[in-house]
Amino acid sequence: FKARFPAVVPRLFVANSEAVQSRVLERTLDLGFIEGDSHMPTLVTDICCEDELQLTCAPSHPLASRKTVEAAALTQYANISREPGSGTREVVDRYLQSAGVAPESLQRVMELGSPEALKGVVATGLGFSIMSCATVVNEIRLGQLVQIPLEPRLTRSMSVVYPKERIHSQLVRGFIAFTKETLGAGGGPLQPAKR
Repeated sequence: FKARFPAVVPRLFVANSEAVQSRVLERTLDLGFIEGDSHMPTLVTDICCEDELQLTCAPSHPLASRKTVEAAALTQYANISREPGSGTREVVDRYLQSAGVAPESLQRVMELGSPEALKGVVATGLGFSIMSCATVVNEIRLGQLVQIPLEPRLTRSMSVVYPKERIHSQLVRGFIAFTKETLGAGGGPLQPAKR
């Protein structure tokens, strides 16, 4: 977007889905990106793409050699997760419940507020996490982390959220269109949303 519109100076705020939606509602952000569903009726939620979450661990972890991992097996190992309010945490908890595993039955040893912190701690071998495939591409390439698909697979929607108002600036409308086009193109681990 910056290459197309060099005069635009974007400001980026990184936080969990709950905080991002709050800032959009307060109008301190024009729009935001979240995982999962919005629970705020005054925001428009447009799904841009889908993302797969997989079990992520250090190469030395006991689960690292598996081809797939069922949800029930997760309760046997130390878990490092995102914090409450995270869209990823909400999606993972809902997935576990649908697989008959109570989220509180995981051996949570740490909760962290960012994917970067999560990757660093998981790479130490302290425990596993469930993370986006798109988040760990470099760490997998470098051999710091491995990912194993969950059985059944876990996918989530990635969405752009913005206020439900009829008038948005041309710049905001253009960025929303650019986002849908770019993220929905399937140029990597993220895949176009199924409509």
